[in-house]
Parts: sequence; structure tokens; C-alpha cells
Amino acid sequence: MKHHRTIVVADHHKSVFVCQVLDRHTGEVTRRQVAGSRSELEALLGSLERPALVYVEACRAWEWVSDLCEELRHEFRLVDPRRMPEIARSTKKTDRNDVEAMVRRLQIEGDLPRSYRATRQERERRRLSRRLADVRKGRRQVLIKIHAVIDSHGLPAKKAQFIKAEWRERMQAALSADSWLDLEVLLLQYDQLLTLGDRLEGRIAARFAEDRGYQRLQAIPGIGPAIAATIVAESSGIERFKSARQFAAYCGLVPRVRSSAGKAKHGHITRSGPRDLRWALGMAVMIGQFSKQPTPQVLMYRRKRKRRKPARVALCAAANKLARIVYVILARGEEYRPVGVAS
Repeated sequence: MKHHRTIVVADHHKSVFVCQVLDRHTGEVTRRQVAGSRSELEALLGSLERPALVYVEACRAWEWVSDLCEELRHEFRLVDPRRMPEIARSTKKTDRNDVEAMVRRLQIEGDLPRSYRATRQERERRRLSRRLADVRKGRRQVLIKIHAVIDSHGLPAKKAQFIKAEWRERMQAALSADSWLDLEVLLLQYDQLLTLGDRLEGRIAARFAEDRGYQRLQAIPGIGPAIAATIVAESSGIERFKSARQFAAYCGLVPRVRSSAGKAKHGHITRSGPRDLRWALGMAVMIGQFSKQPTPQVLMYRRKRKRRKPARVALCAAANKLARIVYVILARGEEYRPVGVAS
């Protein structure tokens, strides 16, 4: 901050960019509001003396603003509003009030609480992994509908049959025109989702091929290429966590704690981190149960179930255990060692 004459503090949405521009030499503060388009924002930021320091409250549309600042040689910092009570607990939530609150905090403390700023490559990989998860979810939903149609006509079949031309010809002959059209639409959706899934998986494999963490994670039973890609993409910047405990908390897999009068009560997990990351960790635990090679997280899940813990509670505890293992592999660069193998 000492090397920047101009500081911009902004709240940005897709339709408007509200900011205050501070000149540290003259002490002048200018309030500006422009349309949230690239041309308008480029004109505003391009008129500032380089390099300016630009603070932007974390929102859905921050990524292209970050890239624009990088192109214009301005320093960009992403502000975490959850760590600012004056914004998070405000009863008057407006763009102008948020900017005012950030400016006051900046003038008092000299900086603002930051949120992790993923690089362009990290963001692109994360989009690919999330889109693959969406495609797989859509495919499961379509499969359920296909089974519902054929079961209602007394023609049950396994998933492997759905892509075979012979089976489709038999269904067309057995069903009425309307029923076949209903089934055909679902089958075409299923074909498209299969094609999209294959394309995404191929692209993800190419983008992650040189990532050592991605390769090391696949040594864990239950983690295949798709789940490994999701974990790596959603764990971007894992080095910022000081311990495995902190990373598990980031994943939202630690219980809420309410303490009063020396007594602590543990509630449900916080669910504060990326939803796709929690899904990947939980899915890896469930798939790992079918492996002949026991893993620490699967053993924990089985112990919890033997103690009559609910399946969801046992799964969360096992996923927490796996998150800590993932931290050691990705942050410290260690190789996975199966249970019973000495280091």
C-alpha cells in the first residue's frame, strides 16, 4: 500500500460499479459510479495513475475485474466481507454503505481482510470440474426417468442396454407412439450427456496431467480421475492453510461449537466451504468401501457405524479424516501410504 498513490475501494455487481478513489498524496476522495460493463470500467481504471491498488468486495463478477486490473498493471485485492462485521451484520445493506465501511476500515487499519484470489488457470480448471459434476448429476436424473418409463410398461432393463440400437428398436416396437417419443427424448438427452461427459473428462485429463497432486490423490482407494480433479480444483491455494485442521474447517466438515458457562455443545457441520469439495470427499469415502485395501477414512466410517452412529454422521467424520489426508498430500507433497505400510 505504501507504493500506491491511488487506492480504489469498490463494490461491483454485473450492472454497476460503485467505488471511492483515494489520492494518498492530496487526501482527496472521489466517489464514482459507472456501469458494470468492461468498456466503462476499463475507461475508469485506465485513467488512474499506474499502479493503483484496487480493493473489490468478493462477489460473483470479480474475476473479469481482476483480469482487467492485471492487464492495466493495477494491483488487485479481493475483500472478504464475511470478516467485516460492519458489512456482514449491517441492517442497511447498500453498495454505497459497503464502500463507506471498507474505506473507514482501510483508514483505521491500513488494509482490508482478504479472500483468496484464484489465478485464471485455477478458475478455468474449477469451472471444468464443476461442469463435469453437473453433467454427471444430470445424467443420473435422466437415468432415473428412463427407468421410470420402462418400468411403468413392464419392460425393465439395465443401464448398459440404453445405448444399444437393438434395445431401442425393441422398445420402439413395444411402446405406443406417444410412449416411445417420451422415452426417445430421454434417451437423446442421455446420449448428449454421455458425449459432453466424455469431452469434459478428456479436457480435464489434459489440463491436470502435469499436476503431481492430482496424480498422488488417485493412489487413494475411492479417488478416481474425476474426483481427484474436483478436489484439486476446489482446493486451490491450499498452501494458505496452516494445518490440516484448518483445511478441514474450510471444507465445512467441522461441527459448529456453541460454548457458554464453560460448557461446549457441538452441532451440525458448518458447510462453509465449497459444496463440490465436500461432495467429492464424501463420494470418495463411499466408493472406497468397495476397495479390498482399507483406508483410514473407511475404517473410521465403519467404526462409527458399529457404534450405531447415523450414516450421515459417520460419513462426515470420515470425510473430515480424508480432508486431512488430502491436505498432507497436496500441501506437503507427500505420497499416500496405505494402512499398515511403514513410512
